[in-house]
Amino acid sequence: MLEIQDFRDFSIKNWYDNFKNVTLQTIILELPDQLLKRIQSDQIEDSDDENETNDEVPLEFIQEFKNALNTLGNNAFVKNNWHAPVDARMFSFGHLLKVVTLEDVITYFSSSGKIQDDFSNSKGVTFCLALRKWISIHPAAEFRCIVINNTLRGITPRDWPTFYAHFKEEGPHIIEELTKFYNDNIKIKFYRKNYIFDVVFQYPENPYIIDFESLNSKTNLYAFSWKEIQPLISKETPENIAPVFRYLENDVGIMTRADALSTFAKSHS
Repeated sequence: MLEIQDFRDFSIKNWYDNFKNVTLQTIILELPDQLLKRIQSDQIEDSDDENETNDEVPLEFIQEFKNALNTLGNNAFVKNNWHAPVDARMFSFGHLLKVVTLEDVITYFSSSGKIQDDFSNSKGVTFCLALRKWISIHPAAEFRCIVINNTLRGITPRDWPTFYAHFKEEGPHIIEELTKFYNDNIKIKFYRKNYIFDVVFQYPENPYIIDFESLNSKTNLYAFSWKEIQPLISKETPENIAPVFRYLENDVGIMTRADALSTFAKSHS
């Protein structure tokens, strides 16, 4: 769960304009109360009649939504201020969470515990719907980057603990590219000194920022643990230190994230 200041700082409404040249094209719409109430209802309505949704939502918002979707090529990623409804993949075709109608948004948001928690616990923040340009993303191209005291310290695949053989050979290049990307586009420009940011590589293009998130004990650090990250926050950061790129080095079959982290720690102790 995010803290009150986190809800403000990490809302896409607050950071998108400063980084829109290095992130996915995004159109942000304020969420009307009628739609929020529909999303927060306990029962998901199963209907193919889009007019049922239209009756509950202001016509102005419906038109804004359609215009936004058209601008983005008539399909998009979706998130609220802070999170995508990733825990609702089972309700989408091919588990892609692709949005082509307003009913898609209602289904994903209504069935996502993560989204419901955001709407229930945030304070003093205007809720929004962020539609983002759809691109095809390979899981091996997504990385979570850990920033401590305005220095990039850790890089981990978001698809942890899946084994990707090419990481061993391309590791130095990934470190070099993400370090340059961070130094050129993010360092000092983001208003926290400790945080994480997620990126995706779209070769041969530069990386794209997917999101920013708070750095604390509740954050999923994938190949890293909060126990090893927390002490670094209170220490002085050495100059020109290179980030650690941590990935699964051997194909050990199906493992939970916790088991993979434990196995990695033991093999490097």
